[in-house]
Amino acid sequence: MKEKLTKQIAGTVERLFYQVAGTDLELPVVSIKGQQPGATLLITAGVHGGEYPGIEAAKRLSQEINPSELMGNLIILPCVSQRAFYQRIAFVNPADGKNLNRSFPGKADGTETEKIAYTLETAFFSLADFYLDFHSGDLPEPLEQFVFIPGVGSPETVQQEYEAVQYLDLPFGIPSQSRVGASGCACQMGVPALLIERGGFGERLPAAIDGFVDDVQQHLRFLQILDEPLSGAKPLPLKENIHYLDSPQTGLWYPAFELGDQVEAGQSLGVIEDIFGNVLWEGFAKQKGEILYQVASLPISAGEHLIAYGY
Repeated sequence: MKEKLTKQIAGTVERLFYQVAGTDLELPVVSIKGQQPGATLLITAGVHGGEYPGIEAAKRLSQEINPSELMGNLIILPCVSQRAFYQRIAFVNPADGKNLNRSFPGKADGTETEKIAYTLETAFFSLADFYLDFHSGDLPEPLEQFVFIPGVGSPETVQQEYEAVQYLDLPFGIPSQSRVGASGCACQMGVPALLIERGGFGERLPAAIDGFVDDVQQHLRFLQILDEPLSGAKPLPLKENIHYLDSPQTGLWYPAFELGDQVEAGQSLGVIEDIFGNVLWEGFAKQKGEILYQVASLPISAGEHLIAYGY
């Protein structure tokens, strides 16, 4: 990809497909090369195929950004997990059952998902001066909007992330120590990265799409790729005590709370029943906190993400 960007004519937009070596997959890529040299902002959407607002925003940005106004580059991968997207499958790649955002670092000789991760690392992360990964609640998940801030890179890399989040219009951020996701992998490589969550539940609400577009506009100003005044900096509140719970059972899920509700330690989070109505499991909160996201669909499978809450 580096060679393609080098050869691209300044002030142009190129749309292409990038082959994932060892597979029949081609990742759609939009490369917007500015009229003048400068920093490179990388955007991915659709790392989970059922998270639609980011995909819509990425497509819109690829159509609206004027390369003649840029001093640098914008590289957009509008839908990474193609198989999951077209088969309407939440969380995982149907080719191997793996969650791409739990498969970093990738493997050149691994499964299909691991090969996609390897391609992102080697062909795209290395080009970026900053990386934004767009996510939402997946098909069965409503979700509060927020940003994950990776903390697994150098102090300089992490500091740039915390400087950038001051310009995002989001209610709070969550520091993350995950090393197996795309943003955490990029951070470890020395590329400041943010995982932004907006929207969910298989919806394409304009507010979520507009929010992602505004995030990119702010980052283009922050990186001085777009020569416009940068304003609106404000401290971003952090939630640092988050509990993530995966389902221990396959069955029918009945959550006790709605998105955004406050829960106290010891309260029931909900129950999983079998098809006859027998309770298989009841979960209790280990701490207080706000319900940040949870599966809302009736069926739940063992090992799937179930709920996240905290403060």
